[in-house]
Amino acid sequence: MRQSPLSQNDGLDKQPWHRQFWPWFLIALPATVVVASLITVYIAFKHQDPLVVDSYYRKGLAINQVLEQDRLAAQLGLTAEVRLDPESGELFVKLLGAETPPKEMTLLLLHPTSEDNDRELLMSAITAGQYRTDLDQQLLHRYYIRLLPEPGREWRLAGELDFSESHQLTLKAQ
Repeated sequence: MRQSPLSQNDGLDKQPWHRQFWPWFLIALPATVVVASLITVYIAFKHQDPLVVDSYYRKGLAINQVLEQDRLAAQLGLTAEVRLDPESGELFVKLLGAETPPKEMTLLLLHPTSEDNDRELLMSAITAGQYRTDLDQQLLHRYYIRLLPEPGREWRLAGELDFSESHQLTLKAQ
């Protein structure tokens, strides 16, 4: 005797759908993509690149001023020796070639990739042409270094130093 179509389904699993493997497997595929895209959006916002400035014309004029600062430092024949004492955390600068050294200097430590690691240090004169400042934390990375007189910032000395390899540098006009 022939079985009816209803009786042929007797061998099938009679569990509800939420206890089956395949529905959850099919739901997990798009859910994984959603979670991965949310993680990607989080990473993109957390580590975003800085935006292009709207005042690019003023920035271009500022570049000309910086070049003028470099030219003036070269005309004056200025150099500076920067030395870090890693044990005490003191940073020393000796300015050479200045007829009347300024009373204070600004030392900019610019990290190549992270603005959070940039430092602007005001250095006080300990003697004519010699300056010092204390660091709030140890320097272990590469930095672009800019030395400017205060007030006015008429000239600028620049260089680059990797503090993990060396603790001293001679700055020259570029």
